[in-house]
Amino acid sequence: MLDKYLKILSESLDKKAELLKSIEDKSKEQSELIANMAELEDIDANMDAKDVLITELLKLDEGFEAMYENIKSELGDHKDEYADEIKSIQGKITRVMELSTSIEAIEARNKTEMEKRFSIERKNLQDQRKVSTAAYDYYKVSNKLNAITPQFMDKKK
Repeated sequence: MLDKYLKILSESLDKKAELLKSIEDKSKEQSELIANMAELEDIDANMDAKDVLITELLKLDEGFEAMYENIKSELGDHKDEYADEIKSIQGKITRVMELSTSIEAIEARNKTEMEKRFSIERKNLQDQRKVSTAAYDYYKVSNKLNAITPQFMDKKK
């Protein structure tokens, strides 16, 4: 019975590694989109795709944790019998942790780059507002110059 549970845990870790690899690929793609000054909609679509993968990963992780909690005590009693399987699972956990660390590093760089991008976009918007305001002010002043104001005013009633 414990064999089946260990096999399920191992398969769960394999699936988790695949999902993390997909997330890593999406994060690298996002880095390229940011670097190439892609449209914000494209970056947002990429983030939505990552969100779907992350949601699936969280569900998988919850299932793994629940399964492990169920067999934890029994596994402790039979460590020697399942040493190879445990070692294999530990290796897969190490791989998952490496992928997680890699994703965290990529995401930290992406966050910094997106903050720079937002700063540039914000500055561009401010510049556009200044130009629009200046043009509108110029328009108002030029219209006042062409208008001839009354020179004499009739004060009789």
